[in-house]
Amino acid sequence: MVQKKHRLVSGLSFNKLADLLISAKTTLPALLIVIGAPAWMVGWLVPIRESGALLPQVLISLYLRNNAARYKVWRIGICVQIASVVGIICSALMLEAFFAGWGILAFLVLLSLGRSACSLTVKDIEADVVPKGERGNLVGMASTISGVMTLLVAVPLLLLDGTFKDNALYGVLFCAAFSFFLTLFCMFSLKTKVEDNSNGSGNVFSIKFDKTVYKFVLVRGLFVHSALVAPYFMLENGENAQKLLPVYIAAQALASMCSSLLWGKVADYSAKVTLQIAGILTILSCIGLLVIPSESLLVSATLFFVLSIAHAGVRTGRKTYSLDVKEGQERTELVGFSNTAIGVILLGFGALYASLSPFLSFSVVYIMTAMMIVATISTLILPKEK
Repeated sequence: MVQKKHRLVSGLSFNKLADLLISAKTTLPALLIVIGAPAWMVGWLVPIRESGALLPQVLISLYLRNNAARYKVWRIGICVQIASVVGIICSALMLEAFFAGWGILAFLVLLSLGRSACSLTVKDIEADVVPKGERGNLVGMASTISGVMTLLVAVPLLLLDGTFKDNALYGVLFCAAFSFFLTLFCMFSLKTKVEDNSNGSGNVFSIKFDKTVYKFVLVRGLFVHSALVAPYFMLENGENAQKLLPVYIAAQALASMCSSLLWGKVADYSAKVTLQIAGILTILSCIGLLVIPSESLLVSATLFFVLSIAHAGVRTGRKTYSLDVKEGQERTELVGFSNTAIGVILLGFGALYASLSPFLSFSVVYIMTAMMIVATISTLILPKEK
Protein backbone atom coordinates (compact mmCIF):
# COMPACT_ATOMS: atom_id res chain seq x y z
CA MET A 1 0.00 0.00 0.00
CA VAL A 2 2.89 2.37 0.81
CA GLN A 3 4.39 1.75 -2.63
CA LYS A 4 1.01 2.50 -4.23
CA LYS A 5 0.83 5.80 -2.35
CA HIS A 6 4.30 6.75 -3.53
CA ARG A 7 3.39 5.95 -7.13
CA LEU A 8 0.16 7.90 -6.80
CA VAL A 9 1.87 10.97 -5.31
CA SER A 10 4.57 10.86 -8.00
CA GLY A 11 2.03 10.49 -10.78
CA LEU A 12 -0.21 13.26 -9.49
CA SER A 13 2.81 15.54 -9.08
CA PHE A 14 3.91 15.09 -12.68
CA ASN A 15 0.33 15.50 -13.85
CA LYS A 16 -0.03 18.80 -11.99
CA LEU A 17 3.33 19.93 -13.39
CA ALA A 18 2.11 19.18 -16.91
CA ASP A 19 -1.12 21.11 -16.28
CA LEU A 20 0.85 24.16 -15.11
CA LEU A 21 3.19 24.02 -18.09
CA ILE A 22 0.39 23.72 -20.66
CA SER A 23 -1.78 26.32 -18.90
CA ALA A 24 -4.41 28.15 -20.96
CA LYS A 25 -3.91 31.16 -18.68
CA THR A 26 -0.16 31.60 -19.25
CA THR A 27 1.75 29.35 -21.68
CA LEU A 28 -0.78 28.95 -24.50
CA PRO A 29 -1.60 32.69 -24.76
CA ALA A 30 2.14 33.37 -25.02
CA LEU A 31 2.44 30.70 -27.72
CA LEU A 32 -0.34 32.25 -29.83
CA ILE A 33 1.29 35.67 -29.48
CA VAL A 34 4.73 34.34 -30.49
CA ILE A 35 3.44 32.61 -33.64
CA GLY A 36 1.36 35.65 -34.62
CA ALA A 37 -2.08 34.02 -34.40
CA PRO A 38 -5.17 36.31 -34.40
CA ALA A 39 -5.78 37.98 -31.04
CA TRP A 40 -9.36 36.73 -30.79
CA MET A 41 -8.09 33.16 -30.50
CA VAL A 42 -6.49 33.99 -27.15
CA GLY A 43 -9.92 34.69 -25.69
CA TRP A 44 -11.08 31.16 -26.44
CA LEU A 45 -8.26 29.34 -24.67
CA VAL A 46 -9.62 29.33 -21.10
CA PRO A 47 -13.27 28.57 -22.05
CA ILE A 48 -12.16 25.64 -24.24
CA ARG A 49 -9.73 24.32 -21.63
CA GLU A 50 -12.06 24.57 -18.65
CA SER A 51 -15.49 23.79 -20.08
CA GLY A 52 -14.11 21.16 -22.47
CA ALA A 53 -12.68 19.25 -19.52
CA LEU A 54 -15.92 19.48 -17.53
CA LEU A 55 -18.89 19.21 -19.89
CA PRO A 56 -18.44 15.55 -21.00
CA GLN A 57 -18.04 14.16 -17.49
CA VAL A 58 -21.68 13.35 -16.77
CA LEU A 59 -21.76 11.17 -19.91
CA ILE A 60 -18.46 9.53 -18.99
CA SER A 61 -19.76 8.81 -15.49
CA LEU A 62 -22.76 7.03 -17.01
CA TYR A 63 -20.49 5.00 -19.29
CA LEU A 64 -18.50 3.96 -16.21
CA ARG A 65 -21.59 2.38 -14.63
CA ASN A 66 -20.95 -0.72 -16.70
CA ASN A 67 -17.15 -0.40 -16.73
CA ALA A 68 -15.71 -1.04 -13.29
CA ALA A 69 -12.08 -0.92 -14.51
CA ARG A 70 -11.65 2.84 -14.18
CA TYR A 71 -7.89 2.70 -14.64
CA LYS A 72 -8.32 1.77 -18.33
CA VAL A 73 -10.28 4.96 -19.05
CA TRP A 74 -7.69 6.96 -17.11
CA ARG A 75 -4.85 5.52 -19.22
CA ILE A 76 -6.65 6.44 -22.43
CA GLY A 77 -7.17 9.97 -21.15
CA ILE A 78 -3.46 10.43 -20.38
CA CYS A 79 -2.44 9.10 -23.80
CA VAL A 80 -4.86 11.53 -25.46
CA GLN A 81 -3.29 14.42 -23.54
CA ILE A 82 0.23 13.39 -24.56
CA ALA A 83 -0.82 13.23 -28.22
CA SER A 84 -2.57 16.60 -27.91
CA VAL A 85 0.50 18.41 -26.58
CA VAL A 86 2.59 16.92 -29.38
CA GLY A 87 -0.07 18.13 -31.83
CA ILE A 88 0.07 21.65 -30.37
CA ILE A 89 3.86 21.71 -30.76
CA CYS A 90 3.68 20.46 -34.35
CA SER A 91 1.00 23.01 -35.24
CA ALA A 92 3.09 25.86 -33.88
CA LEU A 93 6.27 24.74 -35.64
CA MET A 94 4.91 23.57 -38.99
CA LEU A 95 1.92 25.77 -39.87
CA GLU A 96 1.45 29.42 -40.76
CA ALA A 97 0.14 31.73 -38.04
CA PHE A 98 -3.61 31.56 -38.80
CA PHE A 99 -3.71 27.82 -39.41
CA ALA A 100 -1.33 27.18 -36.51
CA GLY A 101 -3.79 28.99 -34.24
CA TRP A 102 -6.65 26.82 -35.45
CA GLY A 103 -4.52 23.73 -34.96
CA ILE A 104 -3.67 24.73 -31.40
CA LEU A 105 -7.35 25.33 -30.59
CA ALA A 106 -8.34 21.98 -32.13
CA PHE A 107 -5.71 20.05 -30.18
CA LEU A 108 -6.71 21.99 -27.04
CA VAL A 109 -10.23 20.58 -27.48
CA LEU A 110 -8.71 17.08 -27.68
CA LEU A 111 -6.51 17.81 -24.67
CA SER A 112 -9.58 18.90 -22.69
CA LEU A 113 -11.43 15.69 -23.55
CA GLY A 114 -8.49 13.62 -22.31
CA ARG A 115 -8.37 15.75 -19.19
CA SER A 116 -12.09 15.15 -18.69
CA ALA A 117 -11.67 11.37 -18.64
CA CYS A 118 -8.67 11.55 -16.29
CA SER A 119 -10.21 14.07 -13.90
CA LEU A 120 -13.23 11.85 -13.35
CA THR A 121 -11.51 8.47 -13.04
CA VAL A 122 -8.51 9.58 -10.99
CA LYS A 123 -10.87 10.31 -8.08
CA ASP A 124 -11.63 6.58 -7.86
CA ILE A 125 -7.92 5.73 -8.00
CA GLU A 126 -7.17 8.21 -5.21
CA ALA A 127 -10.06 6.96 -3.06
CA ASP A 128 -8.97 3.34 -3.55
CA VAL A 129 -5.35 3.95 -2.54
CA VAL A 130 -5.82 6.56 0.22
CA PRO A 131 -8.44 6.40 3.03
CA LYS A 132 -10.58 9.30 4.26
CA GLY A 133 -8.71 11.75 6.44
CA GLU A 134 -5.55 11.49 4.32
CA ARG A 135 -6.81 12.50 0.87
CA GLY A 136 -6.46 16.25 1.35
CA ASN A 137 -2.86 15.74 2.44
CA LEU A 138 -2.30 13.63 -0.69
CA VAL A 139 -3.57 16.42 -2.95
CA GLY A 140 -1.51 18.97 -1.04
CA MET A 141 1.69 16.94 -1.23
CA ALA A 142 1.34 16.44 -4.98
CA SER A 143 0.68 20.15 -5.51
CA THR A 144 3.73 21.10 -3.42
CA ILE A 145 6.05 18.79 -5.35
CA SER A 146 4.70 20.02 -8.70
CA GLY A 147 5.19 23.61 -7.51
CA VAL A 148 8.86 22.95 -6.83
CA MET A 149 9.31 21.33 -10.25
CA THR A 150 7.51 24.22 -11.97
CA LEU A 151 9.82 26.73 -10.29
CA LEU A 152 12.76 24.86 -11.80
CA VAL A 153 11.24 25.68 -15.20
CA ALA A 154 10.01 29.22 -14.42
CA VAL A 155 13.12 30.67 -12.78
CA PRO A 156 15.33 30.31 -15.91
CA LEU A 157 12.61 32.10 -17.89
CA LEU A 158 12.94 35.03 -15.51
CA LEU A 159 16.72 35.17 -15.80
CA LEU A 160 17.34 34.60 -19.51
CA ASP A 161 16.95 37.18 -22.29
CA GLY A 162 13.82 37.60 -24.42
CA THR A 163 15.12 35.87 -27.54
CA PHE A 164 15.92 32.73 -25.64
CA LYS A 165 12.56 32.92 -23.88
CA ASP A 166 10.76 32.58 -27.20
CA ASN A 167 12.75 29.42 -27.96
CA ALA A 168 12.34 28.18 -24.40
CA LEU A 169 8.55 28.34 -24.84
CA TYR A 170 8.74 25.22 -27.01
CA GLY A 171 10.93 23.63 -24.35
CA VAL A 172 8.16 24.25 -21.83
CA LEU A 173 5.70 22.47 -24.11
CA PHE A 174 8.02 19.49 -24.56
CA CYS A 175 8.40 19.35 -20.76
CA ALA A 176 4.59 19.26 -20.48
CA ALA A 177 4.35 16.29 -22.87
CA PHE A 178 7.14 14.48 -21.03
CA SER A 179 5.46 15.16 -17.68
CA PHE A 180 2.24 13.55 -18.93
CA PHE A 181 4.32 10.55 -20.02
CA LEU A 182 5.91 10.29 -16.57
CA THR A 183 2.42 10.46 -15.05
CA LEU A 184 1.41 7.43 -17.12
CA PHE A 185 4.62 5.61 -16.18
CA CYS A 186 4.22 6.23 -12.42
CA MET A 187 0.54 5.26 -12.22
CA PHE A 188 0.38 2.53 -14.86
CA SER A 189 0.43 -0.27 -12.27
CA LEU A 190 -2.45 1.20 -10.21
CA LYS A 191 -5.58 -0.78 -11.09
CA THR A 192 -8.90 0.30 -9.58
CA LYS A 193 -12.30 -1.32 -10.02
CA VAL A 194 -15.45 0.35 -8.72
CA GLU A 195 -18.77 -1.45 -8.76
CA ASP A 196 -22.04 0.42 -9.39
CA ASN A 197 -23.88 1.00 -6.12
CA SER A 198 -26.32 3.58 -7.46
CA ASN A 199 -28.99 1.19 -8.82
CA GLY A 200 -29.22 3.41 -11.93
CA SER A 201 -30.51 2.20 -15.27
CA GLY A 202 -27.60 3.66 -17.23
CA ASN A 203 -29.11 6.73 -18.87
CA VAL A 204 -28.87 10.37 -18.01
CA PHE A 205 -32.51 10.62 -16.88
CA SER A 206 -31.96 7.99 -14.20
CA ILE A 207 -29.54 10.13 -12.21
CA LYS A 208 -31.04 11.02 -8.85
CA PHE A 209 -29.21 13.03 -6.24
CA ASP A 210 -30.00 14.25 -2.77
CA LYS A 211 -29.91 17.91 -1.73
CA THR A 212 -26.23 17.70 -0.81
CA VAL A 213 -25.22 17.34 -4.46
CA TYR A 214 -27.23 20.35 -5.62
CA LYS A 215 -25.94 22.47 -2.75
CA PHE A 216 -22.38 21.48 -3.66
CA VAL A 217 -22.93 22.42 -7.32
CA LEU A 218 -24.37 25.81 -6.29
CA VAL A 219 -21.46 26.62 -4.00
CA ARG A 220 -18.84 25.35 -6.43
CA GLY A 221 -20.51 27.27 -9.25
CA LEU A 222 -20.04 30.51 -7.34
CA PHE A 223 -16.42 29.67 -6.53
CA VAL A 224 -15.50 29.51 -10.26
CA HIS A 225 -14.82 33.23 -9.91
CA SER A 226 -11.50 32.42 -8.23
CA ALA A 227 -10.42 31.14 -11.68
CA LEU A 228 -12.37 33.57 -13.89
CA VAL A 229 -10.81 36.62 -12.25
CA ALA A 230 -7.21 35.48 -12.92
CA PRO A 231 -6.81 36.92 -16.47
CA TYR A 232 -7.89 40.34 -15.23
CA PHE A 233 -4.79 40.54 -13.04
CA MET A 234 -2.75 40.57 -16.25
CA LEU A 235 -5.18 42.82 -18.12
CA GLU A 236 -4.90 45.47 -15.42
CA ASN A 237 -1.20 45.69 -16.29
CA GLY A 238 -1.50 44.83 -19.98
CA GLU A 239 1.47 46.83 -21.18
CA ASN A 240 3.76 44.47 -19.26
CA ALA A 241 1.93 41.29 -20.26
CA GLN A 242 4.97 39.59 -21.79
CA LYS A 243 7.11 40.38 -18.74
CA LEU A 244 4.34 39.15 -16.45
CA LEU A 245 4.16 35.68 -18.05
CA PRO A 246 7.23 34.11 -16.38
CA VAL A 247 6.55 36.13 -13.20
CA TYR A 248 3.02 34.75 -12.97
CA ILE A 249 4.17 31.19 -13.72
CA ALA A 250 6.71 31.48 -10.91
CA ALA A 251 4.16 33.08 -8.56
CA GLN A 252 1.63 30.32 -9.26
CA ALA A 253 4.23 27.60 -8.70
CA LEU A 254 5.51 29.23 -5.52
CA ALA A 255 1.96 29.58 -4.20
CA SER A 256 1.28 25.91 -4.88
CA MET A 257 4.53 24.87 -3.23
CA CYS A 258 4.02 27.01 -0.12
CA SER A 259 0.34 26.45 0.54
CA SER A 260 -0.78 23.08 -0.78
CA LEU A 261 0.34 20.94 2.17
CA LEU A 262 -1.32 23.34 4.59
CA TRP A 263 -4.50 23.39 2.49
CA GLY A 264 -4.45 19.59 2.48
CA LYS A 265 -4.26 19.38 6.27
CA VAL A 266 -7.07 21.92 6.65
CA ALA A 267 -9.19 20.01 4.10
CA ASP A 268 -8.68 16.75 6.02
CA TYR A 269 -10.12 18.54 9.03
CA SER A 270 -12.92 20.26 7.09
CA ALA A 271 -13.28 20.94 3.36
CA LYS A 272 -15.93 23.55 4.19
CA VAL A 273 -13.48 25.54 6.30
CA THR A 274 -10.93 25.27 3.49
CA LEU A 275 -13.36 26.85 1.04
CA GLN A 276 -14.24 29.61 3.51
CA ILE A 277 -10.61 30.60 4.12
CA ALA A 278 -9.78 30.41 0.41
CA GLY A 279 -12.82 32.55 -0.39
CA ILE A 280 -11.70 35.26 2.02
CA LEU A 281 -8.19 35.29 0.48
CA THR A 282 -9.67 35.57 -3.01
CA ILE A 283 -11.76 38.54 -1.91
CA LEU A 284 -8.72 40.24 -0.36
CA SER A 285 -6.61 39.75 -3.52
CA CYS A 286 -9.41 41.20 -5.69
CA ILE A 287 -9.80 44.20 -3.40
CA GLY A 288 -6.04 44.70 -3.58
CA LEU A 289 -6.18 44.68 -7.37
CA LEU A 290 -8.93 47.31 -7.33
CA VAL A 291 -7.49 49.72 -4.76
CA ILE A 292 -3.69 49.32 -4.92
CA PRO A 293 -1.81 50.85 -7.88
CA SER A 294 -0.36 47.87 -9.76
CA GLU A 295 2.08 49.49 -12.19
CA SER A 296 5.04 47.64 -10.71
CA LEU A 297 5.70 43.98 -11.46
CA LEU A 298 6.29 43.34 -7.76
CA VAL A 299 2.84 44.55 -6.71
CA SER A 300 1.12 42.71 -9.56
CA ALA A 301 3.04 39.50 -8.84
CA THR A 302 2.26 39.71 -5.12
CA LEU A 303 -1.47 40.09 -5.73
CA PHE A 304 -1.43 37.20 -8.21
CA PHE A 305 0.53 35.14 -5.67
CA VAL A 306 -2.21 35.66 -3.07
CA LEU A 307 -4.88 34.80 -5.65
CA SER A 308 -2.98 31.63 -6.59
CA ILE A 309 -2.81 30.58 -2.93
CA ALA A 310 -6.55 31.17 -2.65
CA HIS A 311 -7.32 29.23 -5.83
CA ALA A 312 -5.19 26.31 -4.61
CA GLY A 313 -7.35 26.28 -1.48
CA VAL A 314 -10.54 26.32 -3.53
CA ARG A 315 -9.35 23.38 -5.64
CA THR A 316 -8.20 21.35 -2.62
CA GLY A 317 -11.39 22.09 -0.69
CA ARG A 318 -13.84 21.16 -3.43
CA LYS A 319 -11.82 18.07 -4.47
CA THR A 320 -11.64 16.77 -0.90
CA TYR A 321 -15.32 17.48 -0.33
CA SER A 322 -16.34 15.52 -3.44
CA LEU A 323 -14.06 12.63 -2.42
CA ASP A 324 -15.43 12.37 1.12
CA VAL A 325 -19.13 13.20 0.86
CA LYS A 326 -20.05 10.17 -1.32
CA GLU A 327 -18.75 6.66 -2.01
CA GLY A 328 -18.24 4.41 -5.07
CA GLN A 329 -20.36 5.02 -8.15
CA GLU A 330 -22.31 7.69 -6.27
CA ARG A 331 -19.06 9.64 -5.90
CA THR A 332 -18.27 9.12 -9.60
CA GLU A 333 -21.67 10.44 -10.65
CA LEU A 334 -21.44 13.36 -8.19
CA VAL A 335 -18.10 14.36 -9.72
CA GLY A 336 -19.36 13.84 -13.27
CA PHE A 337 -22.62 15.73 -12.77
CA SER A 338 -21.04 18.61 -10.85
CA ASN A 339 -18.19 19.00 -13.34
CA THR A 340 -20.59 19.08 -16.29
CA ALA A 341 -22.74 21.63 -14.46
CA ILE A 342 -19.66 23.75 -13.71
CA GLY A 343 -18.70 23.62 -17.39
CA VAL A 344 -22.06 25.15 -18.28
CA ILE A 345 -21.74 27.71 -15.47
CA LEU A 346 -18.26 28.69 -16.64
CA LEU A 347 -19.47 29.28 -20.18
CA GLY A 348 -22.43 31.28 -18.85
CA PHE A 349 -20.38 33.52 -16.59
CA GLY A 350 -17.68 33.90 -19.25
CA ALA A 351 -20.21 35.01 -21.87
CA LEU A 352 -21.87 37.34 -19.35
CA TYR A 353 -18.68 39.13 -18.38
CA ALA A 354 -17.47 39.29 -21.99
CA SER A 355 -20.71 41.00 -23.02
CA LEU A 356 -20.83 43.32 -19.99
CA SER A 357 -17.23 44.55 -20.03
CA PRO A 358 -17.52 46.94 -23.04
CA PHE A 359 -20.53 48.69 -21.50
CA LEU A 360 -19.35 49.01 -17.89
CA SER A 361 -17.79 52.23 -16.64
CA PHE A 362 -15.99 50.23 -13.92
CA SER A 363 -13.94 47.04 -13.79
CA VAL A 364 -15.83 43.76 -13.97
CA VAL A 365 -13.61 42.66 -11.07
CA TYR A 366 -16.01 44.57 -8.77
CA ILE A 367 -18.80 42.18 -9.78
CA MET A 368 -16.55 39.16 -9.40
CA THR A 369 -15.52 40.29 -5.93
CA ALA A 370 -19.17 40.57 -4.91
CA MET A 371 -19.81 37.07 -6.29
CA MET A 372 -16.91 35.70 -4.23
CA ILE A 373 -18.43 37.24 -1.10
CA VAL A 374 -21.69 35.41 -1.89
CA ALA A 375 -19.73 32.21 -2.59
CA THR A 376 -17.94 32.34 0.75
CA ILE A 377 -21.18 32.88 2.66
CA SER A 378 -22.91 30.11 0.69
CA THR A 379 -20.53 27.47 2.14
CA LEU A 380 -22.68 27.60 5.29
CA ILE A 381 -25.38 25.56 3.50
CA LEU A 382 -23.03 22.62 2.83
CA PRO A 383 -23.51 19.58 5.10
CA LYS A 384 -20.42 18.19 6.86
CA GLU A 385 -18.56 15.75 4.66
CA LYS A 386 -16.62 13.90 7.39
